[in-house]
Amino acid sequence: MLPVYNALPYLEQTLASIAQQSIGMDALEIIAVDDGSTDGSGERLDAWATDRPWRMKVIHQEASGGPSRPRNVGLDHASGTYVFFLDGDDCLGPEALERLVAMAEKNSSDVVLAKLVGVGRRVPRQVFAKNVDKADLSKGDVYYTLMPFKLFRRSMLEAHGIRFPEHMRISEDQHFVARAYLHSKVISIVGDYDCYYVVKRGDEGNITANGLELSAVLQQADEMVRLVTDMTEPGPLRNHLITRHVRVEMVRRFDRRFLDADAATRRELVELARPYARKWITPAVLAEFVLHERLVSHCLREGLADELAAVVEWELADRPGKALTRNGRLYAAPPYPTADSPVYEDLCEITSDMLKVSPRRRLDHLLWRGSVLELGGYGYLDQVDTDDLVTELVLRHARSGKEIAVRCEQVPSPHLTVARGKETYDYGRACFRARIDLASVDDGRALPSGDWHLSLRCTAHGMSARGALGGALGNGVGRRGPHALSLPGNGKRVHTARILPDDGQLVLQLRPAPSAVTAYAFSVTGKAARALRARLT
Repeated sequence: MLPVYNALPYLEQTLASIAQQSIGMDALEIIAVDDGSTDGSGERLDAWATDRPWRMKVIHQEASGGPSRPRNVGLDHASGTYVFFLDGDDCLGPEALERLVAMAEKNSSDVVLAKLVGVGRRVPRQVFAKNVDKADLSKGDVYYTLMPFKLFRRSMLEAHGIRFPEHMRISEDQHFVARAYLHSKVISIVGDYDCYYVVKRGDEGNITANGLELSAVLQQADEMVRLVTDMTEPGPLRNHLITRHVRVEMVRRFDRRFLDADAATRRELVELARPYARKWITPAVLAEFVLHERLVSHCLREGLADELAAVVEWELADRPGKALTRNGRLYAAPPYPTADSPVYEDLCEITSDMLKVSPRRRLDHLLWRGSVLELGGYGYLDQVDTDDLVTELVLRHARSGKEIAVRCEQVPSPHLTVARGKETYDYGRACFRARIDLASVDDGRALPSGDWHLSLRCTAHGMSARGALGGALGNGVGRRGPHALSLPGNGKRVHTARILPDDGQLVLQLRPAPSAVTAYAFSVTGKAARALRARLT
């Protein structure tokens, strides 16, 4: 499906990308709708259809002022199993349609998302991290991709009468895709191939690029919220979908541009958004927001223009100031609300956000001494002082899940301080040293054989976080060769141990050696090789 309006010279590349499709032109039905072009695009479509021996229909109509009407006309003439919408200034990857159809056939998909590539434009990326056979609409970023550049099963669209709303100047694609999503039994994602290239037009000749006032954006978003509410039951799915519209169409629009406006315009914008914020932002939606989004939402609901400006400026300045700890919870310190406000704790808690990225950590030292493994580095909880920090190394057996914790020695680290505005976090006890004696670490017993994952756990001010070490290795710590050691039991049987990073984990591999001679040969050979490399260096 190819809606076209004044798309030259982009149209040439678009048509070429269709002709190059690996699925074969005999598998395609091309329906191009010229929406009153005045630059020769319609004539170019006619010539292209005449020159090529494949199924292509060109429909000419008066300009409708938007993409909805030409897309709907194209749908009315379609007869294929699937429909794919391609704009006249974008391009397809050569294998795009073949891969999308293969995914749909494999999973009986009603909608298949095509991996997008921005050419001078920003496009969603996280949702295309990998192929997904059956995506969950109530989680993740699937609903954040409401552009129509997807493969749709035509029978599903016809069964539910899904068309683009021709009265909407913007968000018409959101309305169409949202309905398709909610009527689909299976949604899939092709994430391992660059399917669709979204091209920014140099003349910015499309309606989205020209931009519209906030009032129009909010009105269209309100229609989308009503659509979601009508088509879903109360619960996680509805909350997730509404949150997307509130976040993208309202909250994220109060940014640097809001600060650059004068005071009167700021008040006007806040009053414009206030009724929508009061209607849309329920406690369930607010719970899905991160700190900055919660603060913006509260200011909009309460009509606080000056306070909102202060919050936006604070966020853009990387949140200067020192977070507070209360009863084992962590709270940010924005300019609004103040710490004694009744809404402060509900709006400003960042404990879960902090624990997602903490502890900050690095392993700088790793050394064998007989059966003892010595480790050193640093670890701390972000935005939490280290005056009562406790650091532990945790060994987890990969097969059984058994865990053994070894408390580390805290080492003074006066160089580890971080300033936020006028405030400074003291990480002066963040460095650590640890000794793990594999002959006695398991309650006086030798460590059982197998793979053990090593992680770091930091606890301070009633909060605790844990992180793997495989991706936090300093320059001097890398893959270690085999090391021979004697462990008690069975006549002090000799083992070989090696430390290696594996997919973000730091793994201690402990294996019984076939014989003492073999184990020590490995160990000696490794030492000799390292010594030789050192001499050569």
